[in-house]
Amino acid sequence: MDVSDTQPGKCGKDWMSQLPRHLQTVPLNKLAIPGSHNSFSYSLDPLSQVAPDQPREIQAVVHMFGAPGRDVIHRWSVTQTLTVEQQLNSGIRYFDIRISRHTGSGKVCFIHGLHGADVIPCLEDMKKFLSNHPKEIVILDFNHLYEMEAGHHASLLQAITEIFGNKICPFLNMECLSLEMLWESELQVIILYHNEAVSENPFFWSGSFIKSPYTNSTDISHLLSFLDKHKKENDDPERFFCWQGILTPCAQTIISHFSGSLKDVLASKLAPFFVTWVKNGKSINCKHGIFIMDFVEMADFISCVIDLNY
Repeated sequence: MDVSDTQPGKCGKDWMSQLPRHLQTVPLNKLAIPGSHNSFSYSLDPLSQVAPDQPREIQAVVHMFGAPGRDVIHRWSVTQTLTVEQQLNSGIRYFDIRISRHTGSGKVCFIHGLHGADVIPCLEDMKKFLSNHPKEIVILDFNHLYEMEAGHHASLLQAITEIFGNKICPFLNMECLSLEMLWESELQVIILYHNEAVSENPFFWSGSFIKSPYTNSTDISHLLSFLDKHKKENDDPERFFCWQGILTPCAQTIISHFSGSLKDVLASKLAPFFVTWVKNGKSINCKHGIFIMDFVEMADFISCVIDLNY
């Protein structure tokens, strides 16, 4: 599915390059940027082993029930159906990345409940898009990292550096980080990495440079109230701020809807309410930051976030 043309006059593939002149000189954290939650979960393999982000109780249940147990986890762990290429073409510019070293293959894979695709080929696909769209900027947030020791981090960071090369934006004062500056320097990739392995590496940003408040809830009203309470916190001049339009299933939710899925039971019901909340940001001075949700193709989410910039 390609939703890149959902907003007339503002092409999803190149929406950053089309922003008005005055927005090209403001700090990047003062723009409204659409992102995806668990961005690579479309690649989860229902036949894979349970990922280490799951508690031992869940792993034990799946071990007991086998394939049917993994099927349940798969239906409640997939948060995106668009591939990375489709997300990029649609306008997504922030990617929520959760990874683990696979104890069998040794490769670093995306995870969320189960194991997904190898990280490296997906990042290479991203580089191809950036090469074809030299004024588009992406933020890669590696925020959940499992089964990785110092040597594994070093190898991954080296691979990321080799893939993106001189497109990587080194750590800078946020006030200097504008589209104009990035374009002039031909920089396109900002990498947040939540591990001390990057403490001495100037090409990776510490995870402390993004604030992403999260509420563990299945209730739409509770989530929206939680977001309202944080409206004054997205003005930190030194950090990115992420608005999470996410509902999280609890065990009771899954048991009560055993044959259902995250998309059908929670995400599709939340989407119109969250998008309405986003639209109202224009009138309540809450119109910048990173906005993420599940299944980003729903409810015209991407174009509504981009429209906040106008």
